[in-house]
Amino acid sequence: MDKAYKASLLPLDNEFIDQTYFFEELIDATTKLEVYKEKIKDSKLDSSWFMPTLQQKEALASSQLEGTQATLDGVLINQVTPNNKDKNLNEVTNYYLATVQGYETLKKHDFSDEFFFEIHKSLMQGNVRKPSLIGEYRKEQNYIGKYDKTHAITFIPPAPDNVPKLMNNLISYINKPSDKFRPLVRTAIIHAQFETIHPFMDGNGRVGRILIPMYLFAQKQIELPCFFISEALERDKLKYYTLLNNTRTSGDWNEWIKFFLTTVTKQCEKYIQIITEINELYSKHMEIACNMARSSNMVDIINALYQYPVANAKQIVALTQIPTTSVNRYLNQLVENKILFTDNKRRNRTFFYYDLLEILRT
Repeated sequence: MDKAYKASLLPLDNEFIDQTYFFEELIDATTKLEVYKEKIKDSKLDSSWFMPTLQQKEALASSQLEGTQATLDGVLINQVTPNNKDKNLNEVTNYYLATVQGYETLKKHDFSDEFFFEIHKSLMQGNVRKPSLIGEYRKEQNYIGKYDKTHAITFIPPAPDNVPKLMNNLISYINKPSDKFRPLVRTAIIHAQFETIHPFMDGNGRVGRILIPMYLFAQKQIELPCFFISEALERDKLKYYTLLNNTRTSGDWNEWIKFFLTTVTKQCEKYIQIITEINELYSKHMEIACNMARSSNMVDIINALYQYPVANAKQIVALTQIPTTSVNRYLNQLVENKILFTDNKRRNRTFFYYDLLEILRT
């Protein structure tokens, strides 16, 4: 392969897609996504409390696909005591911030070039690997190589002169599609097309994966952009990259869409299990905690711990607006009852909600 790929414009010609090939997978994914959405809606804990934690989990998984070395515990501890010198943790933090920013933008505006530029700026800020251009479409040729020691070139994205036209077409398709595919099928097409265009010099994989929940949110398939599949893609990384590439080399969209829909189903099942376990833990510990201190303050503190499973008193104070002395008293009671564990420092103690961490680590 020695020439830049000539990408087709969207919508795809009907000859590329046979919907009967992935019909069952589409039904399964649609059904499971609806169950997941209802599970969040009916949760005893307001989704705004645990969405940031799921976003951190997604930020980690998506960054790991790009070779970032970090752990969930490390990411959560970094929220308490930031280590700005650790590029791996900074990349995960940037991904989280880009996800939040994307959500805020789409509550008010459609997808646009600026949406992608701002997402890219967030991903590339601070002490991380720096491409030649940040927050702009590339003006040079880039390449996709194997994820091994050889880094042999497997795909040459479209020439830089074609990127603005291709992105304009993609954005138009996202905002006003003219085909009759279901939103989940379009999500698979949009993600693959974005990765094929590869519009930035670096960070395309992460931007493309942020695009998945953002599009589903914009299409009202989910009420909050907290459906993430990077974790499932990380488990099947070789298959993911191979099938993406096959859409370019052999026009095999059916297999890619089938794989994407299966991945959605798997991740929905996992999130349904996580939310079920979180609900059970929340009910159990809320009852114990409220018997310790019959105050609405304790309810607020328990809720805060679902946003910060690793936390210090300062974070809880900022989130709940409860006085520091009261927060410390309640946290100590939770430690005494073995709901929380602490490092026992004299100052700036860190508290760990291990039962919740165990659920999130799965």
